[in-house]
Amino acid sequence: MDTKQEWKKRVVKIALVVLGLVVLFAGLNFQQLYSVWTVSNETRQLERHAAYAPEDVENPEALTENFEEGLSTEFWDFMIINGAGKASNETSWHAAEMEIDHELILRHTQDQQFATESAEWQEPSSEQYNNVTLIGGNGFQPTASSDVVVEFKSRVDENFYGTAGVVLQPQGTLQADGMFAKPFDMFGLSMIGSESSFNGNNGAVCYLALNWASAEVQALNVDPEQWHTYQIRLHRISRTQWLGSMSVDGSEVCRMTMPAFGPVEIQVWSDNYLMSTQPQRWWQIAPVLDLGFQDGGDKEFYLDDIQIFEEALR
Repeated sequence: MDTKQEWKKRVVKIALVVLGLVVLFAGLNFQQLYSVWTVSNETRQLERHAAYAPEDVENPEALTENFEEGLSTEFWDFMIINGAGKASNETSWHAAEMEIDHELILRHTQDQQFATESAEWQEPSSEQYNNVTLIGGNGFQPTASSDVVVEFKSRVDENFYGTAGVVLQPQGTLQADGMFAKPFDMFGLSMIGSESSFNGNNGAVCYLALNWASAEVQALNVDPEQWHTYQIRLHRISRTQWLGSMSVDGSEVCRMTMPAFGPVEIQVWSDNYLMSTQPQRWWQIAPVLDLGFQDGGDKEFYLDDIQIFEEALR
């Protein structure tokens, strides 16, 4: 009897030790495990929604914007500038502005109140978050017989910091008041300042995020300070899965499988995020990404000749 009791106590101790190690591992990797769960859960949600979406899709007519006569109301739905914890639909607000001079310029200036502003998130954004965003070109999605293509020219200036870019996201993701109506799912081009590190990457990257969490990132071997012609392409693999790819100056440089988004919209943005990746320690399953904000002074992001269209498969 005593031997049996001792055996049971030993089993319980071993079980408690194993459970403790599992809890410790989960605690040390909470952010990484939560990110993996977020990506997996959002993928399932998007694929479930796509499985019940209508099969018959008719895309809009092609849309083009060359910025020769201001902003095209046919192409763009609205613009937002975040700053000091508030959102504005003006062309200039707080420490950021938008300018059109035969091209689109998203400009950031010195934030005089940055040191006294809060980094804590509130609706629609942190006080330290300075951002310019344009939303437009919506309603397109790849079909069994056609791809969706977004083509544009872009560059950043030598003082560039934070992030900027052009991405495709589910239609209706962002509202004109700066509030997100849907999880932030996106695929496309992101420019990342040299002071940031996104899993060891900065400069121009091809990026897929699902519900804000990074699903995949690929560095692009291009100089972001030079004008390049970028092309983002969405191709339907099945009813629930797409292939996202990107080309620079006519050469494909990135491709990723992704869940179907349904009808998409274009987001063009520039902000003052500061991203840092902590070195991966031996007990971690992946590096930890920290997001903050920075007041880097003046910077500019340039965009020109953007178009979105349906391209029939050959």
